[in-house]
Amino acid sequence: MALLKLIVENDRNELNIFEFNGNLITVGRSPKNDLVLDERNVSRYHFQLEIVDGRIIICDRGSYNHTFVDERELVDEKLEIFVGNVITVGDYNIYLEQDDETLLRTVQPAVEADGRKIAQENLLLAKNSYLGGKIFPLAGRETVIGTHASADVYLSADDIPPIHSKIVFDGNIYLLVKGDYNADYPLIVNDTEVNSVDMRNGDEIKVGDFLFEFIEKGEEYDPQPYQLEAEKSRKEKLRKDIKGKKIKSINDEEQDEKTEVTRVNKSGVSKKIVIALIALAVAAAAAGAVFFFVL
Repeated sequence: MALLKLIVENDRNELNIFEFNGNLITVGRSPKNDLVLDERNVSRYHFQLEIVDGRIIICDRGSYNHTFVDERELVDEKLEIFVGNVITVGDYNIYLEQDDETLLRTVQPAVEADGRKIAQENLLLAKNSYLGGKIFPLAGRETVIGTHASADVYLSADDIPPIHSKIVFDGNIYLLVKGDYNADYPLIVNDTEVNSVDMRNGDEIKVGDFLFEFIEKGEEYDPQPYQLEAEKSRKEKLRKDIKGKKIKSINDEEQDEKTEVTRVNKSGVSKKIVIALIALAVAAAAAGAVFFFVL
């Protein structure tokens, strides 16, 4: 049974239902997302949903056209949302749906299960951070690593350049090089600073606080420990932020708006009454003046 269902409505009023069992759902135009929305007014990495203890947290990922919840724009924040709220992204409206049986359930990967796999292609395995356990296939001649929205390995960090590095395939070897040859930051592979390096199975690439392992096709790897650690870290941070009121609820926001509207309305009524009284006083004074003039 799905943990969360997303009902996607496009600008032709066509509906599609997508079911997800994970606690992290990424949405955007890039095919690397869990939910792919391919219209041009959707950013490659637009927003994400995180689920912890049955709570749904939404966060914009620096999108160009922004993310809206019930017509409210998300600005540099995480927000708790609920079934019934409408997420708007470009030409799409997205509706949330949860089964009653899954409202308080979160996915717990089976720790005892064997997570070892055989690489079907050359790839990078993320070994820490929120990306822990995620794999990035090295497809094509060039794989870009950085914070640029079009990067093949997209990283969300302020201290990493848009194109940090590239893995270039010449038909025989994979060569790691800087994205900008004139940049003054080092490439770090296996804890050693290099200018460029031929990649070998098991080599570790450090990019800021992110750590990746190069896995050659046909070699065995196990993403599960890193997935579990990433899941644990995400939950701990979300719980801490919720407890510390760093993550607000859309319901709280709407209540604040209603309170503000009520206050403004009351103030507006008072002003209208004052203006009306002044107008009456002016009219009375004018009438008195006319009456005096006639006499």
